[in-house]
Amino acid sequence: MTAKKPAEDSKEPPETRMLRYLYIGKEYLEYQPGNWFVHNYFNVDRVPSIDEMASDSRTETKPIEIIESVFEKDKELVQNFETLVFALAVCVRQNKSEKLRNLAYSKVKTICAAPEHFLLFNKFANQITKSSNKKSGSGHGWKRAVDEWYKSKSYMELAECVTRCNSRYGWKHKDILKLSHLPVRSMLPDIPDNMLVKNITFCYITHGLKEVKKIFGDSNDPRFLERPNSLQVMKYLENVMDFKHCEDEVRASGLLEINHFTLDHVPGHFLKSEEMWNSLMTSMNYVTVLENLQKVHNLGFLKPNSRLVTKIVDILLDQEKLDNEKIHPAHIMITIRNYENSGKPLSFEKRKVREEAKKQHPPPPEPNKKIVKTLYTALNLSFTFLETTGLRYLITIDMSQTMKESHVWHCGNMIPAEVGCLLALSLLRAEKNVTIATFKNVGIHIANLDKNFSFAQAYTRMLQQPTGIVNLSKPMAWATFQKKKYDVFINVVDMINMNNDNSTEGIKAYRNEMSLPEAKLINCIMCDSSYRKESVDKNILTICGFDQKVPKIIEAFSKSSF
Repeated sequence: MTAKKPAEDSKEPPETRMLRYLYIGKEYLEYQPGNWFVHNYFNVDRVPSIDEMASDSRTETKPIEIIESVFEKDKELVQNFETLVFALAVCVRQNKSEKLRNLAYSKVKTICAAPEHFLLFNKFANQITKSSNKKSGSGHGWKRAVDEWYKSKSYMELAECVTRCNSRYGWKHKDILKLSHLPVRSMLPDIPDNMLVKNITFCYITHGLKEVKKIFGDSNDPRFLERPNSLQVMKYLENVMDFKHCEDEVRASGLLEINHFTLDHVPGHFLKSEEMWNSLMTSMNYVTVLENLQKVHNLGFLKPNSRLVTKIVDILLDQEKLDNEKIHPAHIMITIRNYENSGKPLSFEKRKVREEAKKQHPPPPEPNKKIVKTLYTALNLSFTFLETTGLRYLITIDMSQTMKESHVWHCGNMIPAEVGCLLALSLLRAEKNVTIATFKNVGIHIANLDKNFSFAQAYTRMLQQPTGIVNLSKPMAWATFQKKKYDVFINVVDMINMNNDNSTEGIKAYRNEMSLPEAKLINCIMCDSSYRKESVDKNILTICGFDQKVPKIIEAFSKSSF
């Protein structure tokens, strides 16, 4: 259900509200984890700020400037890249400014450079067209954008991306090429190699390899001798089809390694092959390993002393991968808890839960102890590579019994107190000025954690801290009394009683007293799905539940990215 927006939101500049949408999927300051497609985050009415800016000649191109700025300077902190793609699609489908529409089309090849984002853009654009009852969504502007996207790829890059990502989100490259009417020429003597080479790939997309060979010949055709680029593409396409139709898993695994194919290239009949997963691990990145760990485990491939276990352990302990891919400890911690509990918690949609209950599922194998131990080692390693923001933080955690026994909303295998400790230790490792505290009946208690603690040591120490009545304004009151300067206050609690929440007044009083007008407050509500007061403060963010994206959202907000 779409949350009701209070009237105060409309007083805020549309530029500010659009920025929020790009980072948290809403034009107001509340973040919720979950499947944003299911919960209708990608509807035009979610981002009215674009139409508002497009209606004013002074700001009509501002939406594209904002999208470009975030894409170029801050896309690592945008945790749901789909918002950038959707905002671009809204820009090309709005009818307030032709200038904005043309400018947006010209940016498709840059913002949606990845084939999955290009296909998603087309899905969104088509969806908006249908919802607005327009007759057509494939006019000259769209066709030009499609032509520019395909032209922006080198000949091998095009062949690789359309075979790796042939279809996504209900759209195929074949659909797009047919709608755009891009020409496919046969092999004629007067067509130079650099013009012919992409036509081979286009023909492959629309008609398949069999038709390509009829028109252009196969890689053994003597006409390719003077066309080296075309020959390279033809051989690559033949290798792809040979791989997809291969029945011998050992041979197929060899083809995957030789041709550097990815998980996306693997046909369905090989996804249950241990040999194939062994080959995939050779080049798999860290995030993909974390996301597929449970799947491989459920297939029974993580037996003690298996080759696959050894390869996974090597990847999980690869410090270069941890650093390069910026893996946050939260991602590994969630993987640990999910793996220890045999997968992600059940979906929150009641219908799906009921359907699952009817099925008889064999229990998955017990978690591999070596993998679990390695994950904990990787968790403690990952704290080493956190990047500093240079800001001053006070994080106050409710360590009551409820926080130790409940389950986090939308991250049901984690305990709220664990999340609080994880966020605190992450800040302590990354920043120079961090204070960690718990709520007491009177004020707050400062917890002196050693920044070199492992997660287990830090959590044990936090469990020993005193606890008491939660009042979200206590940290600000304490900091004011102590004359301590902080840029960001973070409260981690189970729930908030809206009638007793005086945190807005507390942060305002702190700003005035300490002359810190931009001091921020982040309230992390672990066990509630939604919370929002009617008042608006551009420096107060509410986070409901938890997922691996939350720490980066906290970082982006702390740095005033939105």
